[in-house]
Amino acid sequence: MKKLLLCTLIIFCLRDAMAQQIVERRNKIVGDVTERVQTIIEADKQVKDGSYRALYKRKVLASGKYVNDKKAGIWHYFDRDGILMQNYDYDKNELLFEAPEDAGSPFSYNVDDTIKATDKVTQPVKLGGRYFGYLPLLKLFVLPKELRQEPTVRYLVTFELLISPMGRLADIIIHVKYGTALREEMTYTIDPDLLKEHDRTFIPATFNAKPIASQIKLVCSADVYGLIDMF
Repeated sequence: MKKLLLCTLIIFCLRDAMAQQIVERRNKIVGDVTERVQTIIEADKQVKDGSYRALYKRKVLASGKYVNDKKAGIWHYFDRDGILMQNYDYDKNELLFEAPEDAGSPFSYNVDDTIKATDKVTQPVKLGGRYFGYLPLLKLFVLPKELRQEPTVRYLVTFELLISPMGRLADIIIHVKYGTALREEMTYTIDPDLLKEHDRTFIPATFNAKPIASQIKLVCSADVYGLIDMF
């Protein structure tokens, strides 16, 4: 009887091992950014489970881990130069660190209220930091066919993001400047629902400690092939 139970247990273990396999997936995110993530491959689905790294060429942009397809523990986010941008604890849903923004940042912010000298305002924060966190948004950009000119032409692209008091990305407006001295402009919208749920989530801006609607503008450069990056 004991031999029979042992054989049955071995069969179940072998079946489970055959039903799923752990591999490291390597995917291109956008441009020179790639990701490496441990994934459990089951018969009918793939689940992220294990270590994660995103790389800009050879420099780490993001590192952390997944548990059952969800980010877990503390994640670290960097810019293209390897400078730490953000630490976030996904178990506690807590922002541990956000790097100060310098004067040359491609970002600008506004809130839906008049600010007086005595008011205390915080800007909206994107989980993933001010580079890696915005890559899914940049990936949505496609240069309109009617604007495609000579290969040497550059385009100034401004993303205008409207963030709700709940921290939801409510609207995406694209402004593309082109032509001589960038005097011409085309404006169009992108559906935020094209992004995944976590890519539409922000820590909302606050006005005197209360959440408030806000606007983020991100200025980028693009070429005639639609390749885009932040300044």
